[in-house]
Amino acid sequence: MTVFKGFEEIVREKVSLGPLTTFKIGGPAEYFLQPRTEEELAAVLVRCGEEKLDVHVLGGGSNVLVPDEGVTGAVIQLEPKGFGGFAVVEGELVRAGASLGLPKLVRSAAEAHLSGVEPLVGIPGWVGGAVRMNAGGAWGDIGQVVERVQVMDARGQVFWRDRDDLAFGYRRSNVAARFVLAAELRLAEDDETRIAKFMKEIWFAKKNAQPMSNRSAGCVFKNPRGMSAGALIDQCGLKGTKIGGAIISRKHANYIVATAETKAEDVKKLIELILDKVNEKFETVLELELEIW
Repeated sequence: MTVFKGFEEIVREKVSLGPLTTFKIGGPAEYFLQPRTEEELAAVLVRCGEEKLDVHVLGGGSNVLVPDEGVTGAVIQLEPKGFGGFAVVEGELVRAGASLGLPKLVRSAAEAHLSGVEPLVGIPGWVGGAVRMNAGGAWGDIGQVVERVQVMDARGQVFWRDRDDLAFGYRRSNVAARFVLAAELRLAEDDETRIAKFMKEIWFAKKNAQPMSNRSAGCVFKNPRGMSAGALIDQCGLKGTKIGGAIISRKHANYIVATAETKAEDVKKLIELILDKVNEKFETVLELELEIW
């Protein structure tokens, strides 16, 4: 492998990406790299630039659809041991690495008697992606507690963006750098029992309303202002609609669930059907929350 000579410990070729996503579908990466340090990541980005390779960033794979044919270029996933730490910096301020899973973030904060990330219960992603898209739900979002974010740009430069330079909205943020490396969160001291009770309430509410036991990538579409995407899809009579192995969930119409036979193309066709039907019935163009590669 001459393209990534010197990076043999962290690069593999033709790695199937499906198992690395919550959909469990999609083809291979031409090159799959897991940098363990900031220095390795910066060096990898320089090499990708020299070789003129497309770069895809993969986090926990909970909000992405990989095409059946796979992707060319480099898919980079920050190695969890190197970028998945959790630490109490001082008092109520914690630092979470980009590759830290949200379930572990929630548990770690609760064990430290700190409240504020409970709205992330039931979300399977990683901290980096959660910050970029301001993950959350009816109970709140991660942007409410972000104090500052450490990022790396495409040239390998690392810097911190402070709270007054950050903006979070519904499923969006102004964090545009290619890689989030870590985030510092300002939480609030609380009783662990109360935190656990709140977490349990959120978990059961989500379990009753969402197909959490199925293979999916969460909500496919963002909610239009003042409306529910799931309700619009439901009112089009699309619940249970199936194309290939992909099905619009009967439990929550804004979820597409996958079976063992599902192809990425099946999901894309269902998305196109939903867009057409909702626009036809309500003159509303839904915006994707799912990232399609």
